[in-house]
Amino acid sequence: MMHKTKIIRRALAQLFHLKLVFVDYLPDHVYGKLLVRERRILINAHKPRHEHTFTVLHELGHYTQHVVRPRRKFHPKIFDVHWQLQWLTNICGRVRRAFRFVMNKSSGKEWQADAWAMCAFFYLSIHIGSNEELLTFIDHHPEKWKTVLLAAYSVSYCGIKTRIKNLAKSFMPPYAFPYKAWFLLVAT
Repeated sequence: MMHKTKIIRRALAQLFHLKLVFVDYLPDHVYGKLLVRERRILINAHKPRHEHTFTVLHELGHYTQHVVRPRRKFHPKIFDVHWQLQWLTNICGRVRRAFRFVMNKSSGKEWQADAWAMCAFFYLSIHIGSNEELLTFIDHHPEKWKTVLLAAYSVSYCGIKTRIKNLAKSFMPPYAFPYKAWFLLVAT
């Protein structure tokens, strides 16, 4: 299993065109570092295997969230609706600003990368079988309990949603095309 997770970590880094380098000169409190210009992820070689997996996923989270993708909104979309009532518009604007303030100030980029990494860790444990690494990581890091709950909810929600979608597709008749595809088929 150790060799398999090592290959998976390297493959994930290569998927994003990053090179994974294990070094022994990082301080003890530093688990890893993303070097964007050099397109490398440095990993502290003195840390255990479960820390390596989470650190690689964490740095990939930084890369996907803050380097590859532009900034996102950090509030529910319901607050972006232009309501007809002025008092409701004012409330939605205040709540949107409060969400943005809380998410940017208290959590910041590290929380986002942790959430991305924890969701990916759950996904790997379900589909590849690195359960013991995930459980060991959770045991060693009780301060990340909220992130663990969020990731468990997100991964289970996505799995249920996919199953429902596949079930609905199995009941659809074969002639149920999307509207535009049906129109193009009839027009030709």
